[in-house]
Amino acid sequence: MAMSKKGRKKTGTPPQKEGLGRISRRQFAIGSMAVIGSTPGALSGTAADEPPFKLEISESVRQIMVDRHILVSDLTQVIEYAEKTGDKLFQQDSDRFLAKLKMNTVYFYAEYSPVEGGYRIHNTYSHRFTLEGGM
Repeated sequence: MAMSKKGRKKTGTPPQKEGLGRISRRQFAIGSMAVIGSTPGALSGTAADEPPFKLEISESVRQIMVDRHILVSDLTQVIEYAEKTGDKLFQQDSDRFLAKLKMNTVYFYAEYSPVEGGYRIHNTYSHRFTLEGGM
């Protein structure tokens, strides 16, 4: 094994600086947003990306959004599209709708119900996939 100028063995990986360790994807995203001048609120759905209508989002749903990397703006687009086109499902035994919208290669889903002046988000999820070849 080769020796460096300071007499340490070269292992092929640079030495770790004190205090630096692995970071989560969310921490990386927030750091990246800071570099481009955005705010972390956009990830958690706060004032950074206020929708054109009121969205009621409970803390438990906000945590789901954070865990699944879903933005308030994603939900806003799904609901706007569903309300504009009528492309949504309705649960007959409740007042809830389920809508989806494909943005790039990701499908975003919102389970919501109308409330005065806006919508209440009950659940949300997304998935990414591409199909190759003909069907």
